[in-house]
Amino acid sequence: MTSELSDAELVDHRTRVGQEKRQKMRARLIESALVVFAEKGIDATAIDDVIVQAGVSRGTFYNYFRTNPELVAAVGETLSNEIVSLIEAHVGELENPVEILATGLRLFLRTARLHPKYANFLWRAGFNADAAGHLIYAYLPRHIQRAIERGVFQVRDVTAGLGIIVGLMLAGVYGIAARGYADEGFTDEMVQHTLLALGVSAAVSEALTRLPLPDISLPEDSLLVKSNQ
Repeated sequence: MTSELSDAELVDHRTRVGQEKRQKMRARLIESALVVFAEKGIDATAIDDVIVQAGVSRGTFYNYFRTNPELVAAVGETLSNEIVSLIEAHVGELENPVEILATGLRLFLRTARLHPKYANFLWRAGFNADAAGHLIYAYLPRHIQRAIERGVFQVRDVTAGLGIIVGLMLAGVYGIAARGYADEGFTDEMVQHTLLALGVSAAVSEALTRLPLPDISLPEDSLLVKSNQ
């Protein structure tokens, strides 16, 4: 057996290495941006600040992000994906899709309430519908579809249901980040009204927002943890 790589294997290896390096550099820029945003605020941060923090050239930075808003969106998406992954791990195996969504949305808003910097990033970045890597567009549709098939959600299709959820969750994040609505009653009420807008009865909506919430623990290397250090 020869240890030499074929031409195809060599190209594939180089491609993988290149992709890994690119992913690491993108993560480095996002983490550096998070540090600067936390210190100076989003509006006061210039691209040069992030370049200095990351220790990279201007050309390297622009290979990944062209504008500050694009960078803010990437930070918001990365933070959100961390939270969405943790939440899905806790609720994804529940049988009732409406309970999955109710519990997941409550956990999502509770995280925003407990981590104001995250709420601010998310409010500024939003849920970019064009971002193929945003996990809410990987997880939410299937839960919505199951709820529609069971006749619990009274919406035309998954797209309509997704629009209702995303719109009202952003409204909830705005309330936390910009209006200072930091109590649990506000976030549970936002989830209850989201369920009502989807066609869930008032009694069921209220009952679902009264269920005890599981605790979710963030890993120490989480960007969200780092944003609060």
